[in-house]
Amino acid sequence: MDANAQAKVEKILKGELNYSSTNLAFNMLITKMKKKVQQDPGTLGECMKEMDDFLAKYPIVAKVDLANIAAL
Repeated sequence: MDANAQAKVEKILKGELNYSSTNLAFNMLITKMKKKVQQDPGTLGECMKEMDDFLAKYPIVAKVDLANIAAL
């Protein structure tokens, strides 16, 4: 993921930006990671790794959603 998209994903996980995907699984992952980061901000790096793993596994979701996130 490029630096711009990564910075915006971090903001989404911190609750500073709102984003809703058309992909249910990605929305569920975002919600799960947001809760985890809210409970313990130190887990942000771990959550970003999990997001990267998910997006690597599903490149179609990555292509569409990262473009949308980068445009926020």
